[in-house]
Amino acid sequence: MKKSRSVRLVLLGSAGVALAACDDGGALPANAQFYPTVNECIAERGVAQCEDAKAVADRTRATEAPRFSRREECEQEFGVGNCETRQTAGGSFFFPLMMGYMMGNMMNGGRYAQPVYRGPNNTAVMPAGGRLLNVGRFDNLGAGRAAFRPAPQITTVSRGGFGGTAANYRTVGG
Repeated sequence: MKKSRSVRLVLLGSAGVALAACDDGGALPANAQFYPTVNECIAERGVAQCEDAKAVADRTRATEAPRFSRREECEQEFGVGNCETRQTAGGSFFFPLMMGYMMGNMMNGGRYAQPVYRGPNNTAVMPAGGRLLNVGRFDNLGAGRAAFRPAPQITTVSRGGFGGTAANYRTVGG
């Protein structure tokens, strides 16, 4: 076998491994942790890191949160009482309640931060590339408080009806 051909085969084989590492199927960084408030995060990680992560999660929520034109549609996906209204100049829309944020560090040294929403049956769901991931559960502690319990395995949230999984979200106006 020629040297150039064997080098090409090695490169092709390693490219698949490198690409597979990029798409981890929605898995979280190994050190990802849920924080319901910035203050609880600060107690463990420090002010700057926690405030930056919360700001990233808020921006992600503003741009990527599932939006619904009717409360009933939102509650069908996220459970009764788990949706709130946002007023805009063009009208109003409904989106899931944010219960906190998940943060951690990525392999390349970057930070990871995502909003976490309350889903049906007290599940904790998080957006990831146009779909929702089940990342844990909220156990009610009474008086409006909830404790987060991580999922043993991260899974994609499936939807009812034709279409399978939550690939696209309904937006205001269509």
